Amino acid sequence: MPKSLGEPEPTEGRVEPSDIEQLDQSSGRYAPQEEKTSSEGTSSPPDESVRPADTEAKGAAQSQEWWSTSQPAGEWAQPAATTADVDVPQESATADVYFCGQKTLLSLSRALQAIAKEKLTGSLRSFWDQEPIDLLAQNGEILFATTRDSERYCPDMPAALANVDSEIVANARAEQSETGTPLFLTLAREEAIARQAAAELAQHYGQKLFSHLWPAPRVWLMFEKSVELPSGGSEVTPEPDVDDWALESLRFVQDLGDHPGFDPRAIPAYTKDGFERVRKLQLTSDEAQFASQFNGARSVQQIAKNLRLDLKVARLRLFRFTALEIVECWPASTETKPEPKSVFQRFSRSIGLGR
Repeated sequence: MPKSLGEPEPTEGRVEPSDIEQLDQSSGRYAPQEEKTSSEGTSSPPDESVRPADTEAKGAAQSQEWWSTSQPAGEWAQPAATTADVDVPQESATADVYFCGQKTLLSLSRALQAIAKEKLTGSLRSFWDQEPIDLLAQNGEILFATTRDSERYCPDMPAALANVDSEIVANARAEQSETGTPLFLTLAREEAIARQAAAELAQHYGQKLFSHLWPAPRVWLMFEKSVELPSGGSEVTPEPDVDDWALESLRFVQDLGDHPGFDPRAIPAYTKDGFERVRKLQLTSDEAQFASQFNGARSVQQIAKNLRLDLKVARLRLFRFTALEIVECWPASTETKPEPKSVFQRFSRSIGLGR
């Protein structure tokens, strides 16, 4: 996307860790073999799960370990009764729902992974204290995110619209308020802007819009199938990798406010599948360098010190990996162990960092 859109810096490379890292089966952490830390008496937090909302979903998901659940069906059948301060429309009870749940049980990352693994087509609807946000997907690939609140969707005036008649822009905003169609796609249909520019703007502002959901404390998620794409939506090139799309969205999160769960003494460690997923991500050089520090022994504070980062910056970068459920944070160890450096140096060289 052009720099004029104000998007985060372009990706510069992928993480390519050395192949000597192995999974520590006793703790569930991914750590280099030479740097494993003892975690006896410590167990991974329970793996909360998705519960499909219909019979077809149950059958399709039985092969997925994380898809199973012990949650009674009745608790998932009444979204409005279990989600405080979230207005879920009554028509959702009759919608063709594939899965639904509160974000505390069904994370955004899990929902996106479900869309990709099940190759779903439809809309991931997110209900919170603002106008709902819809994320359109086609065959498991992400198209764009949108909302009927056009001012929240695009509060500024992009440079690409500088020469567009203000009345035409106002009409496009009015249509978005009525149908949810991103105003840029409407402008492209009216030939007010180029189609390629419209697709890039829809992607950019959709990811920025979706970024508000990552730190939001109360969100109800619902994937609805058989949703008709907005006019012009079929012309948008879908993003095949949901993790890359999500990471682009997470880069827009610049203030976590009072978001809980950050302890500088905590030790980041890869989740069971996080180590493989991070190697496929299109990381910036800064993100790759930060990810190379996760060895199951270093605390966030030590990582920030090693990289000469302010703790606020370290917290934001860590949030991207934890929100994607690539990394989880473990309590600080009571025993301080020496840190071997040879493995880290080889890890750094494998991704082009250091000498």
